[in-house]
Amino acid sequence: MRKSLQKFIPLIPAALVLGAMCFPSGCANTTTPPSGGDKDTIPPVITKVSPLPGTVNVPVHNTTIRFSFDEYVKVKDMNSIYLSPPMEKRPKAVIKGKSVVVSFEEDLQPNTTYTLDISGAIVDNNEGNPFPGYTLVFSTGDRIDSLCVTGIVQDSRNLMPIKGATVMLYKDHSDSAVFLHRPDAAIRSDDWGFFGIRNIQDTLYRVYALKDANNNNLYDPDNESIAFLDSLFRPSLVYNDSIYEFKKFNMKDTALCLARKTELELNVFREKPSRQ
Repeated sequence: MRKSLQKFIPLIPAALVLGAMCFPSGCANTTTPPSGGDKDTIPPVITKVSPLPGTVNVPVHNTTIRFSFDEYVKVKDMNSIYLSPPMEKRPKAVIKGKSVVVSFEEDLQPNTTYTLDISGAIVDNNEGNPFPGYTLVFSTGDRIDSLCVTGIVQDSRNLMPIKGATVMLYKDHSDSAVFLHRPDAAIRSDDWGFFGIRNIQDTLYRVYALKDANNNNLYDPDNESIAFLDSLFRPSLVYNDSIYEFKKFNMKDTALCLARKTELELNVFREKPSRQ
C-alpha cells in the first residue's frame, strides 16, 4: 500500500501548478461582490387607481383609496398626503403589495367634491426615486365641482416664496372662521410658493394662507403667520387636465416652474388678530 502511494508523490508539484493555472486568484475570490447593473433612476408609475378619477356617489363611511404602482414603493412623507377639504384627523396610508392604500378615520362629508394629493409622498422601494405626484378627485354627491384658482405665497418682508404654506378657502365669510373651522378647500404651496386649488365651487370665498406650524388647518395666532385677501374671491377658471399650471413639475426645473401664471398673491405676515 505504501509503495502504491509513493509512486504518486513526484506528480503532486505538477498537479499544484496545473491547478493554479486553471483557477487564477481573481476567479477564486468569493468575497468580492458582483458589480451589478446601472442604477435605477426611473420613478414609480401608477397602474391603477380605485375609485377611478371623477367617481361620484362615493360612500361617506369606511372609504379607502388605492393607488397601485408598477413596482414596490414606500411612503416617505405621510404629511404630503393631503385631503381637501381637510379633516380633523389626517389620512392614514399603508403599503399592500405594490399599492398604497389610504383610509380616513372620520366619515367624509355628504355631497362634497374631494381632492386627494399624494405629490411628494411616495418613493420607490429600492433607490428612493420620487413619484412625480398625482391628484385624485372624487365626490360623495352626484357631481364634481369644476372651478380652480392659482396663486403664490410670499413673505411680506422680502417677497421670497414660502414653501409648504397652507392656502385655505372659506365659504364662511366671518373673521372668526379661520380660527374655528377647517376650510372648504385647501392645498399646500410648493417649493416656489406656487399653489393651485382645483375642483372648487362657483361661489364667493375668503382666502387665507398660513404657515401652519401644527398642521391642524386652523389659525393659531400665537405661533403662526398669516396672509389674506382684502376682498372676497370668486373663481372663474374651469379646470381641465391640459392647464399648464396644474401639471406636476420637477421643482428643480426653474424655467418650467417660473413659467406658471398666477391669479392671487398672498403675502404672509405675523400678527395677533383679535377674535370676534
